Amino acid sequence: MTKTRDLNGPSLEALNETKFLIIFLHGWGSNGDDLIQIGYQWHEILNNITFLAPNGADACPENPLGRQWFDILSNNENNMLDGLEKSYLDLKIYISEHLKKYNLKKDSYFLVGFSQGTMLALHVAMKEQLQGIIGYSGAFLGSLRQEPNIKNDFLLIHGKNDGIVPVERMYKAHDTLKDIAKSIEYKVYDNLEHSINEDGLKEGIQFIKKRAFKI
Repeated sequence: MTKTRDLNGPSLEALNETKFLIIFLHGWGSNGDDLIQIGYQWHEILNNITFLAPNGADACPENPLGRQWFDILSNNENNMLDGLEKSYLDLKIYISEHLKKYNLKKDSYFLVGFSQGTMLALHVAMKEQLQGIIGYSGAFLGSLRQEPNIKNDFLLIHGKNDGIVPVERMYKAHDTLKDIAKSIEYKVYDNLEHSINEDGLKEGIQFIKKRAFKI
């Protein structure tokens, strides 16, 4: 039986009975402690959701305290895609274990990614049915290899002045996914660099509320 590499990171329990999970996927060189802060902001409003922020399994070579989902320094696309798939398989087991813990259906979760975490989230969305994917400051890697009968909801959010992952890569992701998505929206913010702003967080919480509370 395949055993997941250690992805353990911080979590935040739902205030009420857990009906859904939100899994935050951090960026390159960061860790779960970063994006779990969004959970603290959303906690009271999304009170039927437990928040999880796993750590990438590999240490980041440029930041001893940070983690990565896959290697980006080699600039080798095949290596990146191999690492992306490996992290997907780790994450699949991690998510399954937590869905069982809370006695939830296998699609009862959202993915919220930032940068490299968005790249992983979009990769997962080609293979797994879930409640929705929010991708901040990210891109789509590889070719479109969607599993049959999987159609997910996407919200892509990006800064116009992003110098790390240029906004053009978000537009390309949108154009790639639009024909196979159940729904897809995007927001671009002027004067925003490689970051998440308050307006982007508000868009994210509205996206989740519509699906978690069916409003």
